Amino acid sequence: MPVSRRGEWEHLLKIEDGREKRTRLEEYLDRGVGECHLRNPRIAKIAEDAMLHFHNERYELLAWCVMPNHVHVLVHVWRVPLDEMIQSWKRFSATRALKLLRTERRSPNRRENLMPGNAPNRSSALQSFWQREYWDNFMRDEEQKRIAIRYIESNPIKAKLSRISEVWPFSSAKFRDEFQRVLIPAGTPASSTARW
Repeated sequence: MPVSRRGEWEHLLKIEDGREKRTRLEEYLDRGVGECHLRNPRIAKIAEDAMLHFHNERYELLAWCVMPNHVHVLVHVWRVPLDEMIQSWKRFSATRALKLLRTERRSPNRRENLMPGNAPNRSSALQSFWQREYWDNFMRDEEQKRIAIRYIESNPIKAKLSRISEVWPFSSAKFRDEFQRVLIPAGTPASSTARW
């Protein structure tokens, strides 16, 4: 949630019914408010690659969608605890994204941007790019998992960013086969993009 626009969403946190609160907050996010750094395809790719990097090694990604100002992900946790996994994704993607943003904003005549002291440290980069908190839910059964996958992959349609889930470029929908399994082609993400 964009801190600079706290007055627009803070009252939503006071809604007592958990389901209604979450629905209203998600509607607010889908309006595309805030910095929306993930609207930049290069930054969205960084976020997606961060999640894909250890897929089927440390966890199994069941569904994901990178939206302009937030990310949805459904993951089967294996060895690495969820909070560590998310912090790793956030740290990696924030560091890379902020470096990219600084490069894009750098003017050839502004040498001060090149000074090491102007680069944020890792913790401040993380805090300035991602919110510290995240929402999580436990999937109780296959039906709830199926509903969650459909919700995640149809999020671009709901936000009026795409008419078809499969064409949204940063989503698991494009990797689904005829049996609704996620089949990620070899080399995705490009190994050169994600180095840990």
